[in-house]
Amino acid sequence: MSEFKFNHEVATLIIEYGLKISAEGFTKGTWGNISVRDGEYVYITPSGIPYDVLEVDDVCVLSMNGDTVYARKKPSSEYMMHLEIYKARPDVHAIVHTHPVFSTVVSICLKSIPPVVEDAVMILGEELQVSDYALPGTIELACEAVKALGKNNCVFLKNHGLVTVGETIHEAFVASQLAEKTAQIYIEALKIGNVSVIPYEHARVLREKYLSSYRQK
Repeated sequence: MSEFKFNHEVATLIIEYGLKISAEGFTKGTWGNISVRDGEYVYITPSGIPYDVLEVDDVCVLSMNGDTVYARKKPSSEYMMHLEIYKARPDVHAIVHTHPVFSTVVSICLKSIPPVVEDAVMILGEELQVSDYALPGTIELACEAVKALGKNNCVFLKNHGLVTVGETIHEAFVASQLAEKTAQIYIEALKIGNVSVIPYEHARVLREKYLSSYRQK
């Protein structure tokens, strides 16, 4: 492992997007967590500190095997979930875990959201899964999250909340916004009934188009 040097730019981004998820109403108080992978290291929010008082030096740094590299505070209790996702998904460099209302309703009542809106299919995945239940902060939850996430950029944690991922922290945050919007649309559509689903072969084309050419590099 190379010699560690604290990356203030990465830590500053985490604080910036912590404030964004709070402003969106995606989390209350100290709930939720954010991480960014920077080479061999994972920068992650600390446990139990409100985003509006979080300072750059409060952001914790872990190795990929979970060792603490730098921490003034205790790292997020969901650090294992973040690490397991990074290990399973080399394309992922940022993770946002929140508790938005409609996404949490989906996590309680449904098993998945089929392809119903094109932007969700392109950015999040063809069919969005709800994980099996596991206690928060456990390796079991981490494994269930990885399994249900698959190759998507979104997973609903059973009776818990939402996790989104991206190549960048901005992409992971936008995925959170889109997942919550899609959850609301699907819930409202179910009330009316006769929900139209995008053909799965078309959903696959939309997703591949986004990954290969539409996504900004």
